[in-house]
Amino acid sequence: MTLCVTSLASGSSGNALLVQTGSAALLVDCGLPQRAIERQLRYAGLRPTDLAAIVLTHEHGDHTLSAVPFSRRHGVPLVANGPTAAAIGLLSEGVAFQVLPTGGTAEIAGLIVHSFPVPHDAADPVGYTIRAEGWCVGIAVDMGCWDQAVLDGLAAADLVVVESNHDRERLRTAPYSWPVKQRIFGPRGHLDNMDAGALLARLGADGRRRTAWLAHLSENANSPRIALDVVGGVLALAEVRCITLHALPRRAPLTWESDRHLEQLELFAGI
Repeated sequence: MTLCVTSLASGSSGNALLVQTGSAALLVDCGLPQRAIERQLRYAGLRPTDLAAIVLTHEHGDHTLSAVPFSRRHGVPLVANGPTAAAIGLLSEGVAFQVLPTGGTAEIAGLIVHSFPVPHDAADPVGYTIRAEGWCVGIAVDMGCWDQAVLDGLAAADLVVVESNHDRERLRTAPYSWPVKQRIFGPRGHLDNMDAGALLARLGADGRRRTAWLAHLSENANSPRIALDVVGGVLALAEVRCITLHALPRRAPLTWESDRHLEQLELFAGI
């Protein structure tokens, strides 16, 4: 059975990731307007009620914009750790939700969801791995740096969705105030291209074939070409050739399927 992952949106204007296998489907984050989410689901052949859950990484609006109204309207439960649920105010919102503690694991409609901590300026931000049918997607976005917990959290992933927010020099000249730049540069802000490349190089040191999606690219301090060039350059210097890179578009969907990944593995093995 195929594991299918589709990026519906990525960036400061909204984030949402659709994970499907068989008849099971869930969203990771819901940072688009409700109608946009419903429209994207229709394009994927799904109704909102087909979602088993919406899993939240943290409480910031570009990840949770329509999570509560969408949940209330369609009866889709939200999943988050306790501090994130409290920051969103889920106890008073009258929606169904499940608490998944940081570091915990839950089975949601046959999908195995595990969370791990990431460094970001939110209540208790997390990344996730989602497993099904022997395949795994790892998600770590909105983090100012990476550590062993992030590395361990992503190690099993066949598809890695990792933040590559900004180019260091472009951020210095970007039209942001100095306090905003300091936040972005900081260890609880957002990951730059060089650090994203270093993380992927460490992951790729095991020689395992993976696909990596570079996520949450800044509109003012990065571009898909710059991100691919810098991260690809870091991987080349580290002699890591087993990772296929893609830069996520802000709104256009991009899809990864385990069946196609398997075909790539077979081709790679024959080289």
